[in-house]
Amino acid sequence: MNTAADYEAKAAKHLDDAQESFERCDTDGYVSQWAHGVMFEVNKQKAEITRNGGKATFAGLYDGDRRVVAKLITTKFGVTWLLDDAEAERYGRKFVPVGGNSKVQKALGLAERDEWAPAWVTTAGANMCSVTALVFRTGDKWGGDAVLIV
Repeated sequence: MNTAADYEAKAAKHLDDAQESFERCDTDGYVSQWAHGVMFEVNKQKAEITRNGGKATFAGLYDGDRRVVAKLITTKFGVTWLLDDAEAERYGRKFVPVGGNSKVQKALGLAERDEWAPAWVTTAGANMCSVTALVFRTGDKWGGDAVLIV
């Protein structure tokens, strides 16, 4: 198992390799330089998550200090909270808009709050030009393993 220092060393190597590529071939090596930059970010994020005991900060939906059983999903209309069936029955709706300015959240007595949850890193993007490091939840998709940050 890698330590945070191992990931930081990998990140530094990618940074060095990108610089070496630039010095060797100027901008002709732009794809290699870009890829090393992405992997630098991936390994920096892995180091941070490892230092934090395998966790990262995410948004959670709360009713006071109670974590609502909900997850963020992406629809054709954008990102929204999806409530599980019991919560949907409690609040009278299946979807709740995201954001601190949501009138629906306020009317239901809900709020988004930062929480710690199990996490890891991957690369993601709509196409090669938009690939970046992405931190994602690895545990309970409904937030049952999250810890409220106070």
